Formats: sequence, C-alpha cells, structure tokens
Amino acid sequence: MIDNQWAFDLETNVFSIIKKKALAILEDNYPDISITTDEESNDKPVFPTILIQSVEPTETNSDLEADRINTVDFTAQVTVTTNRSRSEALQVSNVIADLYKKRLFKIKPMPFVRKEGNLWTATFRAKRKFGWNDIL
Repeated sequence: MIDNQWAFDLETNVFSIIKKKALAILEDNYPDISITTDEESNDKPVFPTILIQSVEPTETNSDLEADRINTVDFTAQVTVTTNRSRSEALQVSNVIADLYKKRLFKIKPMPFVRKEGNLWTATFRAKRKFGWNDIL
C-alpha cells in the first residue's frame, strides 16, 4: 500500500521546524512572541505574533497509477503583526524568511509592511516543491 501521509503532514511538519528555529532566535528579544497557525484567538493579543498558514498545496507529477502523491507544490504565507513599529515587523519577518531560505524555499514576494490603525503587518510567501522522499 502506498503511504501518502507525508503529504498530508507537510504543513504541520514545516510549521514545527520553522517555529522551533524561530523561537531559538527570537525568544530572547521577544519573550512574549506567539507563533501560530490560527488566525483567530480569544486570548489577549500578544505581540509580535507570527501567523503561518499553507496556501493551496497542490499535488503535481502524478504517476500512471495515480495512487502515490509524488510531489507537492507547497506555499506558506507568513504574517507578522506587531504594535511597536514598522521596523520590528520587518525585522521579525526577515528572520522567518531567512529560516525558509535555509530550507530551500523561494521568497515571493519579499517581506513588505503595511500599517492599519495601531498595528504593523509584514507579509511574505515562501514556496517550494517537495518530493515524496525529500527530507525536511
């Protein structure tokens, strides 16, 4: 039997790796930092907050039997929100973007910041193709 579980677990596994590495780098400067996959929370807001979500992961490179997921075209959207400054939003997003780059992702678009009310939001996407036998 073909095991396609690797494809279904891809978002969770990539998130876990990025979160662990990001906390090791950012936690000293931002002890209250939050890294999540949930776009809503009933808790008191924490800043900076890093929201990481996959965007339309797509199966590619089907074989003739079409029973194995051979490749997934994976995109993660990262949104960093802070109430301090534009530079903080950009600085934190640059750290996260660099973590993705070290794992062979392409960053498109590069992190950019917008302000709404008292919040600054930096956003970027990280894209990469994963094969069924790739090692994270």
